[in-house]
Amino acid sequence: MHNFFKPKLVELGCGNGRDSIYFAKNGLDVLGIDMCENEIALLAKNNPNVRFKCADFTRLDFMQELKDIDIIYSRFTLHSITQEQENRLFAWIVANLKSNGLFCIEARGLKNSLYKKGKPVSGEKNAFIYNSHFRRFLDFEMLCENLKSHFKILYAKEEKNFAPYKDENDYFIRIIARKN
Repeated sequence: MHNFFKPKLVELGCGNGRDSIYFAKNGLDVLGIDMCENEIALLAKNNPNVRFKCADFTRLDFMQELKDIDIIYSRFTLHSITQEQENRLFAWIVANLKSNGLFCIEARGLKNSLYKKGKPVSGEKNAFIYNSHFRRFLDFEMLCENLKSHFKILYAKEEKNFAPYKDENDYFIRIIARKN
């Protein structure tokens, strides 16, 4: 009998589960985490090959099974949390991502067209409430610098063509980093 290794991927803020389902179909052992209880229940019911968990992805210390993770995937989530939550999340990632594991990020940065739209959030740098959404726009250079203390950056850009949607093609940050 063959025992094939399936890399373990955790998706932070999986939303509708599209990416988690894609990764599972392509041979990864996936856990999608999101705070939307109804969505997680529906995803879990309809996708037996993917594990879904309703939780705050910035507070995962209680989940003992989340150790030695091969890939942590964060698409459109880092800009939805406060700086304090990001600091807590990054500490958890450093503690739980395997050595040589990948941290994959896509988020809104300072070049994004929504930057500075809406009402500034008191006490949060580069954060605004716009159309009822909290967004904290990441400083690309600072994010890369912060990651370098625990990661080797394999790919890092802030540009268009990462997430075109309908007739929109805005700037986003994309980073792939390998843990030291």
